[in-house]
Amino acid sequence: MISLSMQFLIKARPILLSLIFAVLSTTAFAQVIPSEPPVSGELEIIHVQGNVWLIAGVGGNVAVQASEQGVFVVDTGANGFGEDVISAIAKISDRPIRYIVNTSIADQHIGGNSDLAILPGGSTSGAGRGARINVISQENVLFRMSVSRGPNGEQIHPQLSWPTDGYYEPQRGQIFNGEAIDIIHMPNAYSDGDSVVYFRGSNVLVSGDVFTNTGLPLIDYSQGGSLAGTIDALDQMLDITISDDLAEGGTYIIPGHGYISDEADLVEYRDMTYIIRDRLQKLIVEDGLNLRQVLEARPLLGWESRYNRPEWTVNMFLEAVYQEFQ
Repeated sequence: MISLSMQFLIKARPILLSLIFAVLSTTAFAQVIPSEPPVSGELEIIHVQGNVWLIAGVGGNVAVQASEQGVFVVDTGANGFGEDVISAIAKISDRPIRYIVNTSIADQHIGGNSDLAILPGGSTSGAGRGARINVISQENVLFRMSVSRGPNGEQIHPQLSWPTDGYYEPQRGQIFNGEAIDIIHMPNAYSDGDSVVYFRGSNVLVSGDVFTNTGLPLIDYSQGGSLAGTIDALDQMLDITISDDLAEGGTYIIPGHGYISDEADLVEYRDMTYIIRDRLQKLIVEDGLNLRQVLEARPLLGWESRYNRPEWTVNMFLEAVYQEFQ
């Protein structure tokens, strides 16, 4: 009979191997870790459509689906803004929070987990009874949060902030507030634990950091991300979205950071990633340019003025993705 500890090791083996690979690759090539945009602190509550709202200004965008059964939350904002998120949710609905989905392990998407998790029964009004909030994520997010340690061995993520339900299948579906909700794993985009959430009835897709329309793609190779995975994820999102008249409206997309978008915005962003991939394939693989020469060639010239930002510059992006073409 296989022991419980051995069963855990067998199940965790692919993730452990990816972590070991990340450590080994770091010694061979300096990892460039993407930084998310600074938190504005200017909180906004916007009704998107159907039963879905957007809470902006608390770090990563927070999506809220609310109706008679309660509240379904996608991401919880940056650390230190949990109370702001709770107050904003209370303005949308007086019903208790029942579910939270974390789209990735990115700090600005899990930072409010601890604050929301201690709400008795998920109530935003101080009520003290009810079911505990179920926090859902792809299992790699749960695993990484539980094993992450600081330089002195301290736990980076307190246990109270961990997801309570780590799904492993390619897609998780459920019905809440009379609406079908799809939670879809997008492997190896920003990280290896990305999820997008599609509210079918409201026709709203929440992308997390798979799609951020205010900067270049956020790709964290140390967490299993890749440019190829990002392109695959954007393609899969386009299979979900549908435009309305004159290619406007239709499915609305709440990005990880930035403004509400539609299919036309997503197509433009997806096409950019294809062009970047093809240019880097030509410069690095076919022409044999080293990193310095690639930076000097400025393959992202057409997007520099729009997407270059201090915390995730064009050069930082290129340094990060260069290794993928080696």
